[in-house]
Amino acid sequence: MNTKKQPITIISTFLFIFLCHFIIFLAFYPGICSYDLNAQIKQYVDNDFCTSHPLLHTLFIGYFHDLFISSPSNENINRGYAIATIIQLLIVDSAMTYSVIYVRSVLRKNLPAIICMVFYALFPVNSLLAISHTKDVLFAAFGLIFFIDSLRLLCPLLQNVGSLSTPTLSSLFMIRMTVNAILMILLRNNAVYAICIFAIILIILICVSNHKKQPVSLLVRYLFVVLIALTLSVTSNRLLIYRTNATPGSIKEMMSIPGQIMGRIHNTVASDEEQSLIEEYIPNTDEYNYYLADPMKHYLPFEIWESACKHFLLDTAIMSLKHPVTALQAVWYTIQGYLDPFHQPYNADRYYISFETYRGDAQLDSKIPFLHKLYNDAFAITSGYCHTPLVIPLYLGIYVWICILTLIFMIRKHTVLGSDPVYIPYVFLILYLCTLLLGPGAITRYGFIYVLTAPLSICLISHFLRNQYSHTEP
Repeated sequence: MNTKKQPITIISTFLFIFLCHFIIFLAFYPGICSYDLNAQIKQYVDNDFCTSHPLLHTLFIGYFHDLFISSPSNENINRGYAIATIIQLLIVDSAMTYSVIYVRSVLRKNLPAIICMVFYALFPVNSLLAISHTKDVLFAAFGLIFFIDSLRLLCPLLQNVGSLSTPTLSSLFMIRMTVNAILMILLRNNAVYAICIFAIILIILICVSNHKKQPVSLLVRYLFVVLIALTLSVTSNRLLIYRTNATPGSIKEMMSIPGQIMGRIHNTVASDEEQSLIEEYIPNTDEYNYYLADPMKHYLPFEIWESACKHFLLDTAIMSLKHPVTALQAVWYTIQGYLDPFHQPYNADRYYISFETYRGDAQLDSKIPFLHKLYNDAFAITSGYCHTPLVIPLYLGIYVWICILTLIFMIRKHTVLGSDPVYIPYVFLILYLCTLLLGPGAITRYGFIYVLTAPLSICLISHFLRNQYSHTEP
């Protein structure tokens, strides 16, 4: 890439993505307020915080909710939400721009970068989630930046020298990468678990690495960034807990899969005695949902879960051994959206376009009603993606499998040909996926980071295949 044209390319790419998303923002003004937003705003308004949601995100969205609270009205609170949406758009679109520029720097061609830019700007999942106030969106944006930074640090030969302005191993790059990783971890509780295991794997890789094939110094630098980011993010979160007097999240949040197993066994194959035992833990088994564990968790008596957690897990294990097929079915239906590329994630359509705020203090005020109606009809609550022309690309499982297959491909390239360790950033993505598989269900927002990294994966595979064929030609 011509370095003289680089600023123009970056600015034009950002403006195209931002303007496309801004139009959708106007159609859904002041933004899409759904998912866990109500619970987070309630925590902020009542000054009763809980670590079940990332405190940094709760404080962020709560601050803008109260920004114009001195003269409360729907219009003023809408302005607060709108400012928060625009700030989120700036962050998300900057991350997408970074990805497009990196694709251009690796492939050295304009067409793949243009396709990537159009995908980020116009693909419905991207444009709708970009204006949705859910913690997963900002996490995915910072996660995308961390992913690209990881590639730049570990695989400097991939990109065209001089195509990205910040020198890869400069102090500024390392500091920015660390700060970005801290924000990523602070914005998703699952990321803490994934990054801890990731650090352990990095240490193992450093210990067993072949110094002749792979400069260990790059892995050491990378491990240093990961450990510093993990330490500072945990410390920062502790400070936020102290300042907000936040209470720990309920242990129920960790019982999605056991709850699903017990609920399905109770409603299908359990004997009267087994049903009575399950009902001691889960009185409301009628609320069992094949694809979403929240009903099983949220309708459980808190005291029972806190005092009898170990007994519940033991009884779940016993029930699973007695009814293994049913237990496996319960697990599969809960995680199916991640691993089945032809399965629609549960209720993702409704949450894309819904607008529900705490106490109804903000109102949907579409500035482009016909566009809002168009998206509302396309993502109808009852049949969802069936009303959209391109059905399959909207399913989350496709993007998860792109990530998994790219990891396998890159491991093979590294072990057989001794190429750069491109697979390492994918290890973190797979570890994060493992935390999602233990969660309440497969919803597109949870796996938004896989949608954002998919163009990069395709780009990297294309790069290696092109080089392989060019080297084998006579």
